[in-house]
Amino acid sequence: MDIHYKQLQTFLQVAQTGSFRSASAQIHRSFSVVSAQIRQLEDQLGVSLFQRTTRSVKLTVAGELLRKAALNGFREIEAGLQEIQEIQDLRKGRIAVASSPIMAGTLLPPLLAAFEAHYPSIRILVRELTPAQIYQSVRQGESDFGIGPAHDEDTGFSFEPILSEEVMALVPRKFKSGTAQTITLRELSRMPVLQLSQATALRAVLDQAVKKVGIALEPKYECSQAQTLIAMAHAELGAAILPQSILATQQAAHVQALRITAPRLKREIGLITLTDRPLRPAAARLSELARSHFMKKPMTKIVHKQGTRP
Repeated sequence: MDIHYKQLQTFLQVAQTGSFRSASAQIHRSFSVVSAQIRQLEDQLGVSLFQRTTRSVKLTVAGELLRKAALNGFREIEAGLQEIQEIQDLRKGRIAVASSPIMAGTLLPPLLAAFEAHYPSIRILVRELTPAQIYQSVRQGESDFGIGPAHDEDTGFSFEPILSEEVMALVPRKFKSGTAQTITLRELSRMPVLQLSQATALRAVLDQAVKKVGIALEPKYECSQAQTLIAMAHAELGAAILPQSILATQQAAHVQALRITAPRLKREIGLITLTDRPLRPAAARLSELARSHFMKKPMTKIVHKQGTRP
């Protein structure tokens, strides 16, 4: 029996609307084409599928049986097509991730290396953006999801914390000698301070803490890239305030990474997604790996390298 896919689609549309004319409008086919397809289907099956009157169209017993069978069949087909698309996406898909520059340069590469070990054919685009830009990129569909700090945004986003790290100060020893492992914000306020720009989430965390303590912490130098602050600290221009992750391998004998206390500062990093837009299979796998990778991963210890001053 040669029943066409389009015939069943037309049949289901008529069954749903209860009208040949409404069905023809819905599927953008003429009334005569719809009538002909239903007539051909009834001829092939040898039964009437609809009870037709001048005012309504109702399913016969045979028509109801076909409706249920057709719906089940279409569900199976759609599930199969979805599975095929998922397999293809995991083989040759593409993922766009929006990330803060510090995350992209420190914590993201090991995650991507672990992901590539399982899915080597997937292309990944990393967009290095400010917190506000991360949310905008996810909203506009330019990025599948974001990895970055929480940001004041309107509703529609989900922020799932996956990592918390301390904020530290990279301090030249000429500004603070000795073997102390910590430094207070008040001490930092008496030094030339190197800070990230106002557009960064870390700057917002720091500004809130300074306001709470009731001190002034005016930056001597201000820039948007963490590596620039590190280079300035190594040149002894001042104390750079940065996340622990980026300072883990940035040590030399004449500088020291100190934990900030009074108050102790931390920043929270999370997965940023739209609540009403599910992730595609490849992006979903990467986000799952990010959860397990960061939530179980201890922060790298800071090793003080001994050596000559550059």
